[in-house]
Amino acid sequence: MRHFAFLFALMIMVFPLYGRSEESITKERTTMKRTLSLDSVRAKFPLRISMDGRYLVDQEDKPFLVIGDSPWSVIAEPTPDQVDQYLDDRQSKGFTLLLVNLIEHRFSSNPPRLRNGTQPFNTAGDFATPNDDYFTYAEEVVRKAEKRGLVVLLCPAYFGFGGGNDGFYQEMLQSGHEKIRAYGRYVGKRFRDHPNLIWAIGGDFNPPDEQRWVANELAAGIRDEDSIHLMTAHCGPNGVAVNVYGDQPWLQLNNVYDYRLDLYAPCLAEDNRLPRMPYFLLETAYEGEHNSMPDRIRRQAYWPLLCGAFGQVYGNSPVWHFGSVGVYDRGGDWVSALDSQGARDIAHLSRLFGSLPWWLLRPVHEDQTVTASTDYVATARAVDRTYMISYVPSTGIDQREVSIDLAQLSGKVKARWFNPVEGSYTEIPGGPFTNTGMKVFITPGDNGSGTNDWVLLLEAK
Repeated sequence: MRHFAFLFALMIMVFPLYGRSEESITKERTTMKRTLSLDSVRAKFPLRISMDGRYLVDQEDKPFLVIGDSPWSVIAEPTPDQVDQYLDDRQSKGFTLLLVNLIEHRFSSNPPRLRNGTQPFNTAGDFATPNDDYFTYAEEVVRKAEKRGLVVLLCPAYFGFGGGNDGFYQEMLQSGHEKIRAYGRYVGKRFRDHPNLIWAIGGDFNPPDEQRWVANELAAGIRDEDSIHLMTAHCGPNGVAVNVYGDQPWLQLNNVYDYRLDLYAPCLAEDNRLPRMPYFLLETAYEGEHNSMPDRIRRQAYWPLLCGAFGQVYGNSPVWHFGSVGVYDRGGDWVSALDSQGARDIAHLSRLFGSLPWWLLRPVHEDQTVTASTDYVATARAVDRTYMISYVPSTGIDQREVSIDLAQLSGKVKARWFNPVEGSYTEIPGGPFTNTGMKVFITPGDNGSGTNDWVLLLEAK
């Protein structure tokens, strides 16, 4: 364990404001005041990239925080009433984006059919024969999400892990260039008028160079009909989208897909990438899989948001496949899992960041060379020096010490602990503190769940 670890800022005596003028920062603060209560204002879709290229905004330039879930099989598996039940729950918990398969190859009860037996293709596996009835229903699911203010990150044809039978990659290879391009045009035309959409090309696999045409033809076909919606890629595990498709004009959003315990490391690497592309955490270990304890799920959610990402996507089994027993014979009660510990924790995170001008945050990098560690305390500070936020991950149940240079803030400092398990605040006595020099803060210890992770919120007054 690293003690007094985290001299965050660690003497960050000079924290450049990314070359921005005082005028631009003042303008951003005005935007901050105008849009602070984003959770109470419906976004005006479609989304686009902010002027500074760091995050997403709606059509009124209001920042849009991605708090994602991964209901991959929501089109193919649940009944229409169950779709409503799922969407209502995720809306109530503050989720804003859903990662969804348009067509299923394996992860539903009767793939690739819908629950009622409707097939996506009139001829099985032939991308030149889309069934209008199937895609009409898929549009209705997207429409239901839009009514609840939810963005659908839509994977038009999931490749499948290793290019194998989890997905459609082999059928796509057999279909050839023209059919895949035509399928892209078909789905692009059908979904271009649904404003709450982002496209995700691929799925758990990076094609070899000579076969990358599969992704490129699909993306190009969509672009032939839909020049409106943003596009990203779902690559193979422990990968980064820009490393695979960075030379393609269709890639507009970068993302990290990584199972490493030191998830902050690839996130910081993408924040530091030059030229920088706006990025988010697309996928990592799911709750209910990979021996993921609740504190790991929280680390995976907080770290990206404090390491320069414009959002993060959470996942749960059995929710992602809606209890389909076709998934490794796993099954499970997805309805009960809607209110899992992880889902509740993400709801608390959504309310915390929704109450803050999160788009002003920039990571504060530790000035040290450090080996991979799961006790890394990520810290970010607003460009106008009005607040800082740190996530102190769990190492057990004991109290921990964190030292921060309060001179990084613009005035006297109000300090609070936020409990990521209960969603409650505790004011730190002795404040407001003078914004000079290093200050040691001691976490409260056990947060009520047998773990000791906490969020430190420092606000200049």
